[in-house]
Order: sequence, then C-alpha cells, then structure tokens
Amino acid sequence: MPESPAPLWTRGYVLACLANVLMFFNVHLLLSTVAGYVVARFTVGDAVGGAAAAVFIIGTVVARLLAGPLIERFGPRVLLLIAFAAFVVAPLLYWASGAVWMLLVVRTLHGLTFGVGSTVIAGAAVSRIPRTRMAEGTTHYSSSTLIGVAAGPVVGLALAGSDAGFGPIAVTASVVSAAGLAVAVLLPPVSRLRQATEPSSGGPVGPCSSQEVHRPGWARFVEPGALPSAVMGTLYSIGYAAIVTFLAQLAAERGFGAAASAFFLVYAGAVLITRLFTGRLMDRTGPNVVMVPGFVLFAVALALLSVAQSWPVLLASAVLVALGYGQLQSAGQTISVIQVPPARAGMGAATYFLGIDVGMGLGPILAGVLAQWLGVGPMYLLLAAFMVMLLPVYWLVQGRQLRRPDTPAPPETNPEK
Repeated sequence: MPESPAPLWTRGYVLACLANVLMFFNVHLLLSTVAGYVVARFTVGDAVGGAAAAVFIIGTVVARLLAGPLIERFGPRVLLLIAFAAFVVAPLLYWASGAVWMLLVVRTLHGLTFGVGSTVIAGAAVSRIPRTRMAEGTTHYSSSTLIGVAAGPVVGLALAGSDAGFGPIAVTASVVSAAGLAVAVLLPPVSRLRQATEPSSGGPVGPCSSQEVHRPGWARFVEPGALPSAVMGTLYSIGYAAIVTFLAQLAAERGFGAAASAFFLVYAGAVLITRLFTGRLMDRTGPNVVMVPGFVLFAVALALLSVAQSWPVLLASAVLVALGYGQLQSAGQTISVIQVPPARAGMGAATYFLGIDVGMGLGPILAGVLAQWLGVGPMYLLLAAFMVMLLPVYWLVQGRQLRRPDTPAPPETNPEK
C-alpha cells in the first residue's frame, strides 16, 4: 500500500500564508492611495507623489539584500514581530506627518521592514512544505500573495473615493497589521523546523546538492543558486510592470478606460483558478510544463494588448497574462527554492523576489522610454517579441537542467506544524 503524501496544510503553513496575505494587503492598500494622498496633503507635483512609491521599493530592495545577515543575528521570529509592529505604526505616521520629507522617511523605513518581514514569512512558509510537494506548496503561497495584492487596492481605492480623507485608510491598514502581528505571535518559531540535513530529492529538481560547499562572502546577502531564477524574474517582470504602468493610459486612449480596473480583477481571478492545479502538475512533471508555455502565452497577451480596440479583447488579454506571467512568477519561485539546499530555501525565495522587485522598478522606466518613442501599443508589441526571445534564454540557462528524479524520494519526516 503506497504511503500517504506528507501533509501540506499544517498549522504553521496556514499561519504563514495568512500572515503573508495580511502583509501584502497592507502594502498594496497603501501603494494604491499614498501617492494621491501626498499630492493632495502637501500640494506637490505627481513626481513627488511617485517618489512616495519609489522610496518604498528602494527600502524593500535594500532590506532584501540585508535580510540574510539580519536573520542570522537577530533570528526570524524577532524580525517578523518587529516588522508587523512597524506596519501597525507606519500608516498612522503617514497620517500624522507634518512635512513631505517626514512621510518619505517613514515610507522608506516601512519599505525596509517589508523587505525583511516578507523574507521571513517566505522562509517560514517554504520551510514547512514537504519536498515532494514543493511546487504545489510554493504555488499556493504565491496565491496568498496575490490575494493581498488584489484585495488591497480594491479596499484602498474604495476608501479613497469616500471623501473621508486618509484617516480611514490609515486606520484600516493599522488594524489589518495588528491582526498580522497576532498571527505572527501564533506562528511557531522557524528554528524548530526540520534541519538542513533533510534530503533535497523528491521534487522537480536540478543539479543542486543539499550538501553545503564553500560559499563566497556575498552569499550572506543573496542565494547563489537562486540567482538565475532572480535574473529571469527581473526580465519577465519588466513586461508586467509595463502593463501596470500604462494599461490605464492605453484603455483611456482607445475609449474603454473603465475596463482597466476590471483587467486586474480578471487577472487575479484567473491566476487563482489556474494555480489550483499547476502546482501539482509541476510536482509530477517539473516546472518546464508551466514555464515554456508561460513565455509564449505572455507574449501573445502583450501582442493582443497592443492591438486591443474593445474591452472584451482587453479582458481576454488579462486571462492570457494570468496564464503567462501569473504562472511564470509562481513557477520561477518554485525553481528558486528547489535548486538550493533546504536550509537556504527562504533565502532562495528572497533572492528571487529581489529580482522581481528590480524588474518592477526598471519596467516603468524602460516602458516609459519605449512608449514615448513608439507609442503605448507598439511598446507592448516590442515587449511581446522580447518575451519570445526570453524562451530560448530560459531553456539554455535553466530549463534543460531541470528534471524529475527517476528514483522515488526517500521517506520524509513530517515538518513542524
């Protein structure tokens, strides 16, 4: 009689996913509203309002680089509690700031705590996933991120449209973060999880061995084994950043501006539905079954977006973006985890998301230059061609090395619940 698979939905894994939802809800609730608040409150230009978003990303990127040494020094549990405590206070400080420079300082510090906190949560979740169900577990964890990313702006924009000022937004963000702090308190310490000696086989793996080798000094800041995934994540995230930045402009120019907000709801719904089965599919056959068609579908989505002349075509492209970029992002995270030693899985995920952050930061700049030069529609078409060119690059760098082991995985001990 075959052994039952190791459990995935343990108490600790569920709490880590819930903490992730609450953290990303806070971030995107504020991300969707703080620029407008800065412009209205301090009577400054859009550039300064945009800076309120930019300094948060800068703080996040810096924190992801420092997360490894900080976790080694202070421990993940302490850092997670500090991060959520800062998330409780930061929105209230936005509201209380008397000058724009004060708000920008708080915003930067908020970004720093997000970079560290999200790294700790990723490690807490990934460390609880059985190696035989790694793709499924990382896919569901990515879906928890998406829930926060999608729900935050919906609530934030609804509160912003109520003409009650920034107060309700700040209070909502703080209350949600307080709930996150309570979840963090209940989350068992990561140090009690399985040890680094656990076998790394049993999932769709590459040539990595779980045995530690000599590591360069910079490996304290990023995980070397996850760098290829991070670089690929940077490159395909440029396309999604261009969508986030210029979709509203494209829709308005072509007469269906109201459909722009529906685009992201359709995208989020399609991603959540497809991730219900793509994780298990990757565990059985390997990440290439998702990555290879993902590049093609994302290219088709961008090409369709470039010629869209009606809202049904726009929403059809949203579904294709979900099947393309939505699955690339999730599968890329899976690869970043399975190609590093189990003890470094959290740093592998953090390194990957550092690459995503860089792509989301560079994307609007590069897309803006192309849009000014060619127009928004041709810019999306050029990015579609870029995604097609990325497919052979991915295959040469990563795809051909990924495989399913021919032998069964050794028996797995149940991870800490």
